[in-house]
Amino acid sequence: MTQQRALPAIQQIAVIAGIVVAATVASFIRLATSPDASIFGIAAPLCGIALGAVLAGKLAKYAGLYHGALVGVGYVLIEAIGLAPAPFDPAGDGLAEGVWLIAGDALLLAVAALAGWIAVPQGASSSSSGTGRGR
Repeated sequence: MTQQRALPAIQQIAVIAGIVVAATVASFIRLATSPDASIFGIAAPLCGIALGAVLAGKLAKYAGLYHGALVGVGYVLIEAIGLAPAPFDPAGDGLAEGVWLIAGDALLLAVAALAGWIAVPQGASSSSSGTGRGR
């Protein structure tokens, strides 16, 4: 029989702080750039989500990929209600717009998970007793 591992505990403060930073940074970058510069339209949410996910990973100190992905999910939800910029502007018919929306959100989730994973040191001991440290 295989034993299932439980998901790590969620550090809610880390995730909320990451979402707030991601949405704020993305909004500021989007507002600071010209509307005609499409590369900045894509870069604004990616930079915001990367910074927010790194912050969440650092604050959580463990399970960075998990916390980064949660920041990505939160950002996508905030983007859906119009409080944060989307990576791609909606254009075209319903099918093309839907494909671009899904592709943009998948890209945001991937960047968030990667940034959160990078934020937490992989060799960090999860033991408070110090027995997991190499000597």
